[in-house]
Amino acid sequence: MSGQQQDRKTKFIVYTIEECPACGQKTKRAFQLGDYVTKDGGKCTKCSGQTKITAIYAEAPPKT
Repeated sequence: MSGQQQDRKTKFIVYTIEECPACGQKTKRAFQLGDYVTKDGGKCTKCSGQTKITAIYAEAPPKT
């Protein structure tokens, strides 16, 4: 199998990064349908402020 074919079969894990504009805390969580950059996130666990989604990205699963 060529490297390109193998990459197509790899299922990537998609994550969402939420950041608190008040204290700067970042939280990584699993992507949820409907997430988009600049969307309001949850409540900050550090200062209870409103978080914003600042990034969405995918990672290859760990090799076993």
